[in-house]
Amino acid sequence: MVPARAGSKGIPGKNTKIFRDAPLVNWSFAAAKWLSNKLDAQVLCTTDDPKVAELARAMNLLVHNRAKQLAKDTASMADVVLDVCEATNSNNYILLQPTSPLRIKVDLERLVSALEKNPTVVSCTTPAEAPEDIIELSSGPIITGPKTETRQERVREYRFVDGAFYAGCVTNLKNGLGFSPTGTKFVTLTNPIANDIDTPFDWTMAETQHDWLVSQGVEFVRP
Repeated sequence: MVPARAGSKGIPGKNTKIFRDAPLVNWSFAAAKWLSNKLDAQVLCTTDDPKVAELARAMNLLVHNRAKQLAKDTASMADVVLDVCEATNSNNYILLQPTSPLRIKVDLERLVSALEKNPTVVSCTTPAEAPEDIIELSSGPIITGPKTETRQERVREYRFVDGAFYAGCVTNLKNGLGFSPTGTKFVTLTNPIANDIDTPFDWTMAETQHDWLVSQGVEFVRP
């Protein structure tokens, strides 16, 4: 499912704004259709935006009319997913947020492969900065204990849950276990830095990352 509401505040009309030759939301639609062919699953867009609904229908996707209370920026994504799964009588879901358009083919292939053995699979990326260097202003380092001098030699590995994809079972959401319960399989993406577009700066950075990845010959699942 692709959730795409109308009320973006950081970038008005974000989901239908053109990102590298296609509406932003279409990038997630394309990834969803690619996955549906691999997993024999239906693709659905949940939205309150008529323009997004029109784009979804143009790509032969099902459209779920999202209730007003679930289209507010205070609504939880778990409730949005449960609303769709209850309406479609679905036991499992894959959530593709339109704010993460740069899904690389090999990463989606790894998602499909991981789902063969894991009920819950979530994407992540390597943090741009070493987590050991993050501080809380009033108390100092958040992560304490010994560390090596160089980042490359540090033993502990950390990842940032980037939001490119979440796959799981409805039961966990109903039981309040969230999108990453115990036992989740985390797939580290090819992207060197996560892209999650909420602001004009994020948009520009995602475009720049797109252009750099293209220059490296990386293959996207794209509109």
